[in-house]
Amino acid sequence: MSDRDRNSGLLGTVFAILSGVIVSLAVGVWALGTPGNDPVGAAAVTAGTFMEGKFRWLRAEPENVPQDWVEISKTVRGGDPQRGATLIAQYGCGSCHVVPGVARAHGTVGPDLSGFRDRAYIGGVLSNEPGDLVDWLMNPTTHAPDTAMPDLGVTETDARHMASYLYTLRGS
Repeated sequence: MSDRDRNSGLLGTVFAILSGVIVSLAVGVWALGTPGNDPVGAAAVTAGTFMEGKFRWLRAEPENVPQDWVEISKTVRGGDPQRGATLIAQYGCGSCHVVPGVARAHGTVGPDLSGFRDRAYIGGVLSNEPGDLVDWLMNPTTHAPDTAMPDLGVTETDARHMASYLYTLRGS
């Protein structure tokens, strides 16, 4: 490619950018100077409605669920809290932890899990997020080799249920 062709392409790009900026400014000035007329705002609403309709499938939750982001952030996909409480008892978590709502879960080796949902960290090393909690329950020594928590052979499905139950434990 010659210098002339390269310069011609560069000038075309610069011209296109400047044209876009000038047109945008002109529309903005016209919209602001026309009383009772907001074509830019109307265009934004129309574009937003169009995009919402086209990309509705991207939403994490059904449309009728209130957008409580804290609630959504602590939702474990495929987790059943009731099944989780049963599994926590079966895996013997209560021999080391206090787990509210689980029979005979009064251990003092590990931390009390009351208010678990509101904690910042899991085992002091992972963010308290559903994916990290599931990973921790399956393989705690992978994330913290010196932890006293043993690998109990928890399956991913069981970990999802257990995590779902732990996220029902809110602080006072």
